[in-house]
Amino acid sequence: MLLTHHWWFPLLALTASIVCISAHPSTVYYVRRPPQDLAFPLRIGLKQRNLEDLPGHLLAVSDPSSPTYGRHWPPERVVEAFSPSSHAVNSVKRWLVDSGIQESRIRLRTNKAWLDVHNATVREVEKLLRAEYQVLKRENGEETIGTISPYSLSSFLGCHSYQLPVDVGEHVDFIIPTVQHSLTVSNAPLQRRDDSRYKSNIRRQPQGSADFRRCHEAMTPDCLRALYNITYRPKTPAANNSFAVVNFHPNTYLQSDLDLFFENFSPSLVGSSPTFVSIDGGVGEAGWILQYAMSLAAPQKVTFLKVGGPFGAVSFNEWLDAVDGSYCTSDGGDDLNFDPQFPDPIPIPGAFNDHSCGNIRPPNVISVSRGDEEGRLTEFYSRRQCNEYAKLGLMGVTVIYGSGNTGTAGATRAVSPNGTLFNPAWPGSCPWITSVGGTQLRANSTVFDQNPEEVTSMDLTMGFFTSAGGGFSRRFPTPAYQNRAVQGYLKQLKRTDPGKFKRGYPDISVISNRYVSAESGALVNSSGVSGSSPVLGAMISLINDARLSKGKGPVGFINPALYSSGFTPAFRDIVVGTNTGCKGCTMPGWDPASGLGTPNFDSLLKKWLELP
Repeated sequence: MLLTHHWWFPLLALTASIVCISAHPSTVYYVRRPPQDLAFPLRIGLKQRNLEDLPGHLLAVSDPSSPTYGRHWPPERVVEAFSPSSHAVNSVKRWLVDSGIQESRIRLRTNKAWLDVHNATVREVEKLLRAEYQVLKRENGEETIGTISPYSLSSFLGCHSYQLPVDVGEHVDFIIPTVQHSLTVSNAPLQRRDDSRYKSNIRRQPQGSADFRRCHEAMTPDCLRALYNITYRPKTPAANNSFAVVNFHPNTYLQSDLDLFFENFSPSLVGSSPTFVSIDGGVGEAGWILQYAMSLAAPQKVTFLKVGGPFGAVSFNEWLDAVDGSYCTSDGGDDLNFDPQFPDPIPIPGAFNDHSCGNIRPPNVISVSRGDEEGRLTEFYSRRQCNEYAKLGLMGVTVIYGSGNTGTAGATRAVSPNGTLFNPAWPGSCPWITSVGGTQLRANSTVFDQNPEEVTSMDLTMGFFTSAGGGFSRRFPTPAYQNRAVQGYLKQLKRTDPGKFKRGYPDISVISNRYVSAESGALVNSSGVSGSSPVLGAMISLINDARLSKGKGPVGFINPALYSSGFTPAFRDIVVGTNTGCKGCTMPGWDPASGLGTPNFDSLLKKWLELP
């Protein structure tokens, strides 16, 4: 019996039937047959195992009620637990040898996720996969090698496939180059969830001042410390603590802007720079998120993970590859439909000809200020990435993403033609990251008021608006740690639609409006959850510092603790305001506008210091 893999993603269930997946016929053309003796490297991606056990393992180390709380796994144990079995590796190798491939040309990569065949020829691979290779051309004129099965000749859209024996196919996710190389990343800019900043000039503040009366119109580090009761200020950073902020090409920063900000709000940091780490050729950083991450986390050094790649495009897989080498290849590796190709296929000056893979030790806390849309990605792609976030949590890493600035909608607003289904944020809809939403101080309120915050929702000129992101996934079920909170919200909403309300986000909120920042030599207001994410990241980094100084470990995946009853007093419930597309969403307890509310840092610190 044969198993057939189809364009454009691998099958998720074993079947011997032929299933056609519609492609994008305007993007790829079949131009000619390649020479039969053309040699190329053949890569066989092997399936991971035990992924069904991953959520249980993660909750065992992150649920405060678990007897194994805080006992995070070393990376080597994570790789061993989920890498393909020896039986899978041997089955595929035996098939290759029985098909005429010399064993000396077969190499198993160290992470056990890939089998490489050296110098495979078109003739060999066509016989091996029962496929016909074609030279393919995309609209932009670039050519690449891919496969097309005989079945596709009878259909205008085509059914591009290769075939495997069923006892081999149960161990294989997909093979490159085959169907994945038929559609490499486009040079056209991708639509992204809008996390842009909304800026206006503000008057320069006197050096070193902390004018708490103006925090509602000019948020500063001192305002945030007062608002969220951040009193912990270590004199020296704890050993083994680390905090990283991820940013993407082409954003940049000026050291002069950092110094201008520090002169006004963090004088001891004047002249300080982040620790710069380039991923896939990334250069430069974004200013305002650094200004707040560095100010609030000090004296902890902030690492800036700068991701390169195509201009204006964002691939979270790039930084995930860099901090976890096993992710580079698990389940077939990156998807060239969504991720950049390295080495750069376009031979232009400055093109990056390497790929950052496992060359960075995972920081304890990782903050990302960009987002995408769940509906733009294939389910396989998003589930693979979500599993990786769970693995990082299992290793003791806290991953934080902003929830977006367009309310319940993505940048493209909806996923249905009639506009009745909103597009959830990604990866906010993944249950294994912490999604942070946005609030703002109400007009004329102060940081010392009992309940000064409301959900961010601000109309801007020329039809633009910013509104804290929140909503429900359409793919990922409500995780066990969140079930009570979501059900409590639905009970108040008087909604019981089974299966409609899944993983809810955000998990928590932080101020996202009217941050004072330095840009191009001037102090300006910047807004968006791009600021909320590093602020929360700095808080968690400080908590890790306190725990590490007492001989404990980092907090890792924080959601099960945040949703536990013992942590409820550590939040200010936000019941005022709404996000666009969800009128009346703010309610007592968790809601999809503000999550659990905003944090009281000292209460969180006390709670986490009580845990092992």
